Amino acid sequence: MDQHNHPIPPYMIAQIGMVSNRLRRECDKAFRDQGFPLEMDQLQVLLSLYYSGPTSQQEICSRQQRDKASVNRTVAFLLKNNIVKVEQDINDKRKTRVELTEYGNKLSIQANAVLEKFDAALAAEFTDEEKKQFDNLMKKLISVVTPM
Repeated sequence: MDQHNHPIPPYMIAQIGMVSNRLRRECDKAFRDQGFPLEMDQLQVLLSLYYSGPTSQQEICSRQQRDKASVNRTVAFLLKNNIVKVEQDINDKRKTRVELTEYGNKLSIQANAVLEKFDAALAAEFTDEEKKQFDNLMKKLISVVTPM
């Protein structure tokens, strides 16, 4: 309890949540300032395709640990805006493959540059030793919260 007799939120979860929310908000702001047409939720799908190539919506869901409806909405938005194309899988007609269009690839390159700059600014705040320590701590946290 704090001095006003209010419960204190769980420290680790609150701190990680605060950093996550601030990062997302600042990244969204950086993209808006450049007139970029997408927000971070949509960028996750866009950059997943950019880094990994064409894939199924199910694979996107698994990679990003997002629910199917959320990914479907994002893919529909990207499709409507000519950022991706969706084609039937040639090996399994029940599946579709999501692929970047030329415009989607161009946006991905721009988004990646913005995120690299933002990432470099964050990394500049740490010494080499702190970067190693941060990496180890994040891996440890991820292993704790990742289902076995």
